[in-house]
Amino acid sequence: MLKLQFKDQRQPPFWVVDKLYSIGSSEDNHLVLKDEGIAPLQARLIATSEKIFLKDNNSDTGCFVNGQRITQREILPGDQLRLGPVELEVLEPNDDTLPGRSGADPWRLVASGSWLSGQSYTIPEEGTAIIGRSSQCDIVIPGTHLSRRHVELRVQGGSLHVKDLGSVNGTYLNDRPVTEGLAHGGDQLRLDVYTFRVVSPTGDRERTRLRATTTVNQRPTPKPKPKKITDLPPRRWKTRPTSPGNRQEPTYKERRQEIWLWLVVLAAVLLLVGAFFWV
Repeated sequence: MLKLQFKDQRQPPFWVVDKLYSIGSSEDNHLVLKDEGIAPLQARLIATSEKIFLKDNNSDTGCFVNGQRITQREILPGDQLRLGPVELEVLEPNDDTLPGRSGADPWRLVASGSWLSGQSYTIPEEGTAIIGRSSQCDIVIPGTHLSRRHVELRVQGGSLHVKDLGSVNGTYLNDRPVTEGLAHGGDQLRLDVYTFRVVSPTGDRERTRLRATTTVNQRPTPKPKPKKITDLPPRRWKTRPTSPGNRQEPTYKERRQEIWLWLVVLAAVLLLVGAFFWV
């Protein structure tokens, strides 16, 4: 359930209570916008579990969340929306009563991802709430990645005080490791592999939250190729001295000289032998 407000204050804030909420210039939409540049069906708000998405209907003027054109994206309290020329902001319940209920919502953690997805955990307005896998904790999550007493949460004014209790795998606020910190509506709290969205009872629209931006059809950045090593000297293969490839065959001239040398030696030997017998 969302509360939207026109930035030009053309009408009071209004609630979006339907799971499929259409916006456009046609009279059959839930929200009719007669501004120039608004398509008959500009966009839809789609509610699934604990999340609400803004989906553009291939409009010419587009849909924007926090200044970034989107095709479909989850919207959170504090987000700035623009549908063509019309600007709206997403509010969170404050002291006004919710439609069909009495009183305002308490602080909550809504799980996203893993086997906890969609589960909601209420944080009391007074005292503390300890999360861990021990049965003695206020919020018990029997996951092996959690410490027995992982984190302590306490409502502090318009914020949620987060204190890590010396956990092994750490506590992260908007993907930054924290020992102690303040969380606000729309922030992301992660306890190792378990991720939660912080839902506050009061709006915190003046603060810019850290939030990962996504682009439709964005390709992952390719990893740089390793550099080729060209400075190494050429490899020299070692061979045995008796290898035929290492033998140096004598030339024709060298063979001829060798034959004449043997002939001279043989003639000298014969002369010596003949002289010996003659004597």
